Amino acid sequence: MKEKGMGRVRLGRFAAVTVPATVVSVGLGVAMLQGAVSASLSSTNPFKVTAASGSGSGVELSLRAAQAAASQTDGTAADKQSAFVTLTDGTVNQVCLAANQPTGLPVISNIGLKIQLPGSVALGDSVDLNAQGVTTDATLKNVSVGVAQQELDHQSTVANGANMGGFGIESGQSAGGAAGDTGNVALNNVDADVFQVNLASIGLTGVTLTPTTGTATC
Repeated sequence: MKEKGMGRVRLGRFAAVTVPATVVSVGLGVAMLQGAVSASLSSTNPFKVTAASGSGSGVELSLRAAQAAASQTDGTAADKQSAFVTLTDGTVNQVCLAANQPTGLPVISNIGLKIQLPGSVALGDSVDLNAQGVTTDATLKNVSVGVAQQELDHQSTVANGANMGGFGIESGQSAGGAAGDTGNVALNNVDADVFQVNLASIGLTGVTLTPTTGTATC
């Protein structure tokens, strides 16, 4: 049986870094449904996601294989080793996404896209990141480090890439904290290289999309 860590744990520059992607061309796919928006953002190579701050009631982290297109011109699913991070009841502030796609042309060598969400963004019940790397200043309550992946909720439906006895971290309500307490997880200076973002729902206001023939950055 896993032990529950109690109290508060301060993690300075918390990082989850895994094997770099080997495909050099980048493809960005964006699918957003109208109404109560469901969204999935995925890319052949990681795209940049940053946020000034965030909060949530719980977080889980483990390792798995993310599926993305094999290359810019090949939509066949390919596995990418990644950190799998789930934030429950999450809210993030001042979000930026930046992705770049090489064109293979001599004059315009790259097309970039920058998406900015200037206010507070509610992420719904949960948001999953399949990330090459995540860095943030985090304050987490009720932390358990070394949890078997089979005991993490976010691995329960993973068909590929899960290691039942593999390494995992959980904090917040899943590790004994008060359910629904969005003060269980506090994040600052979030900087992630992400293969895919999956959200149950999202509320968007004041979104700015900026295409560029140069390199998009956050």
